Amino acid sequence: MDSATPQDPIVVEPVVNVEKLHELLAWQAEYPTLDFKSECDLSLKHNLVELAKDVGAMSVRGGFLVIGVDKRGRPTGTLTDAQASLFDEARLRPKLLKYLPDSLQICSQDHDLPDGKVVLLHVAPNPAGCAFFRADGQHQPPGKPESKVVFREGEVYFRSGTESKRLTQQGLELVIEQRVRLARQQWWDDHASEYRRLADELRASTAGQRVSSGPAAEFNLALEPAVLIEATVELLRAEDDIPLRRLLNKIGPDARHLYRASDEQAVEHLLDQVTRMAATFLELDRPTWLRRTTDSLVAIYGVAFEGQAEITNEPPRRAAKLWLKITERVEALGALAVRREAWAAVRDLASRKPPGMHRMYATWLRHATTMANRAGLIPTSGDADSAVSMISCARDAVRRLDHLRPDLEASDDRILTSISQFDFLACLVALATTNNDQRGSIYYPHFAKFYSSRVWPIAERLIADDTLRRQVYPGADRQLAEALHQLGDAARKVGAGYDGWEGYSPPVRDFVGANLANQDAHPRPIP
Repeated sequence: MDSATPQDPIVVEPVVNVEKLHELLAWQAEYPTLDFKSECDLSLKHNLVELAKDVGAMSVRGGFLVIGVDKRGRPTGTLTDAQASLFDEARLRPKLLKYLPDSLQICSQDHDLPDGKVVLLHVAPNPAGCAFFRADGQHQPPGKPESKVVFREGEVYFRSGTESKRLTQQGLELVIEQRVRLARQQWWDDHASEYRRLADELRASTAGQRVSSGPAAEFNLALEPAVLIEATVELLRAEDDIPLRRLLNKIGPDARHLYRASDEQAVEHLLDQVTRMAATFLELDRPTWLRRTTDSLVAIYGVAFEGQAEITNEPPRRAAKLWLKITERVEALGALAVRREAWAAVRDLASRKPPGMHRMYATWLRHATTMANRAGLIPTSGDADSAVSMISCARDAVRRLDHLRPDLEASDDRILTSISQFDFLACLVALATTNNDQRGSIYYPHFAKFYSSRVWPIAERLIADDTLRRQVYPGADRQLAEALHQLGDAARKVGAGYDGWEGYSPPVRDFVGANLANQDAHPRPIP
């Protein structure tokens, strides 16, 4: 679980819109999963061969190529419309398949930025763990008398730092890691076949009786996800809470065992199963069980505090990893709560303070992102939290776990909007539940990295809907206006680096301005 080098900060997801582009450009540097190219004219064979090499190398872990920017992520203005059109997936994929296997998965989109046209290309991890070239890649370099062989049929490339290289021992270990991960997932899938009989009974509406009359151990997190959720639903229908209680009570001890064994993948599987259950309780409007399941996530969070002195500036790396994995799922659950208008759940998910967490942090959301950076998991540039793309991490969790999106398709843009809105509300919850004047320890506006318009509807509803207001920020209008002003000011500073947050909509600006004018002789500009 620990690593000697910083973690690649890029959230590799099949998203190529302009907000994702700005998120990537804001890093101002290349990484193993992010490559910048100042120009690439695919009408020239040498450029196509070189691109195939980089795409093949990216196929181990997945990643992005941004064409039309320099090594600092600044648009060069040299990419033409005709050159950009050659990156259209329908035109690019057949060209790349001359060299790469049919399992290649890519998506791309070109964007017109103020300083020039840019193409964003996403490469998915190959399901085989790597991509074997199916033909030699050679070309005639401009001005050279002899052809150049870039790669041979049967070779494998990987990303070593920011370069695409032939497979080495280091690269082989990455490929093996990918294959082991896939094999382990397959083991879980095969192991779940033992529960197919239970699934049949669930569909016949007899599962509640079966689970309640059989051994409680039969209801556990080793169940196939679909079976686990069906069993959970049937237990709720049967009003039999004993198996549910026993399962939730075991989560903390099970997580402790896996964490101490440094079994990172098993911990993530456990977190996914708990998250699926929480999403189910949220969808079915079972707030008591949702709170109990959130308690289980808090218990897992607390495992990393055990046996440690008070953790402040130098947290163990694997502890910080665990905390980040939990909170990205919390953000994803919060997004579902927003879409379900379950405002009490929004507040509960946003306000948790696990025992062992330093008192300077208002909630676990702020604690996790700060600890991830202080642990050196991922590089930072200026802003102490710039390395954590929490909203993108949450979006990736929603994409993987369909129980987090019972109402939407994985690619629906409303997922990103609802995550942004939860993050906005979570910041206000943090402000409402603390008297700490050190604003840096209270919240961080991750939502500011995306367009302001995503948050406008929930901000407008907050000042008009008493039910929402009571749960998120029950203070007086003047206090809410002050909180909104403080949050908007912080969001503007963060958003400037991402072409994101630009300010509130007119109704919210008017609300803040009117209430702050009552206490200030000199009204302040409203963000």
